Amino acid sequence: MSANKLSHLHGVKKYVGIPTLLTAVLATLFACGGSSTDSDPGTPSTLVTSINGNETNLGKDKQSILPLLTYLAKLDKMSQVGSTGSPWTNTETNIITLSKIPYVSGSKTAKDYDAAGSVFTMTTDALAGTRSFVGNGLPSTVMGDFPVKSGTAAYAYYNALPGGTYGGKTVQADGIGIGTYDLISTVPLNPVATGKYAIASLIVGVTLTGAVWHIEYANDANNNWYNPVNALPMDQCFGQPYGDKGQYHLHGYSWKCFPNQGTSGKSPVFGFALDGFPITGPRAADGHMMTNKELDECHGTTSEIRMPDGTLKTTYHYVLNNEYPYSVGCFRGKVNYFRALGSIDMRETDQPIYEDKFVP
Repeated sequence: MSANKLSHLHGVKKYVGIPTLLTAVLATLFACGGSSTDSDPGTPSTLVTSINGNETNLGKDKQSILPLLTYLAKLDKMSQVGSTGSPWTNTETNIITLSKIPYVSGSKTAKDYDAAGSVFTMTTDALAGTRSFVGNGLPSTVMGDFPVKSGTAAYAYYNALPGGTYGGKTVQADGIGIGTYDLISTVPLNPVATGKYAIASLIVGVTLTGAVWHIEYANDANNNWYNPVNALPMDQCFGQPYGDKGQYHLHGYSWKCFPNQGTSGKSPVFGFALDGFPITGPRAADGHMMTNKELDECHGTTSEIRMPDGTLKTTYHYVLNNEYPYSVGCFRGKVNYFRALGSIDMRETDQPIYEDKFVP
C-alpha cells in the first residue's frame, strides 16, 4: 500500500484507532523479546483477514458492532468491511503473512513511558458478584517505540496519516505516543450467556497484562471499513496507541505476546471481555490450535478452563486465534457499558448505551 493510499486512512487513526506502524526489523521480535522463528510448531505464520464485503451483522468470521458511537459517520455505509492491498496482505486469498509486516520497532517497558511502570490489579467480590480491574493502561509486556521514529520502516505509513489530537496538539499519526489513562472496569463475576449482542464500544476487553483490546474495525475518510491489521502494521505484540492520551491497545495476533501461552494442552485465560466472560488463548484441551470452524458467531466456545485463581470452571469463553475477528465477534452476555468502561478515558461517546439502565 502506498503512502498516498494511506493518506486517506486518517479516520482509522482518528476514530477507531488502527495499530501504529512497527519498524521492519524482522530478525528479532523486539516488542515480544523473542526470536521471529518460534520453536512451537503450532505458532502460525499467517493471519486470516476479513473477507472483502463481509457484512457486519452477526455471523461466523465476522465482528458485529452497533453503529451507536458518535465518531461513526455515514452509518448507512457501515454494512461491510473491505480489503486493502498492503504488502503483507494477499487480497485474493485473504491471507496476511506475518513475516512481511514492517513492525514498529523498539522494546520499551512501561517505565519508559511512565515512572510508575505498569500499574494493574484485578479483584473479585463474591458478595457483589463482580470482577474489577484498575490500572494506568500500561501493560506489563514490552511495547514498540512510540511515537514512530523518522527513518524506520513504519514512519512513512504513519507520517502520511493525520493522527488527530494527542496531548492537546494536532499531530500526524507518527506523533502519537503512549501515555497513561484511568483504566477502570467492573464486569460480572459469573456472567450468563443470554443471547448474541453486537458490540457497542471501541474497547471489547481487558487483558491480564494491564492493557485493553479494541474492535477489529478501522474507517477511512470516506467511511470505508478495514481490518486494522490488514490496513496498517503495529508493534510486535500487535499494539499501538490511540487518541489524546495515547491509549495503548491490542489487535489481531495479540496472543503472541502474552506470558505462559502454553505449548500443549489448553491455553490459559489472557483477559476478560466486557460481558465478564474469559478470553483464552487458541489451544484446545488436546493442544491443537482452534479455528473459527470450532467457534460460534461470537468467536467463542464452552469448555472447562483454568481461571486466573487456579480453579477449574466449565464456562463460555472467547478464543483469541489467528482468524478474523481474532477475539470477540459479538457479546454472549449483556454488557453494562457504564460499569465495564468505568472512566471517561475509556468511553468514546456519551450515547445512552453507556447508562447503567442498559443492563437488566
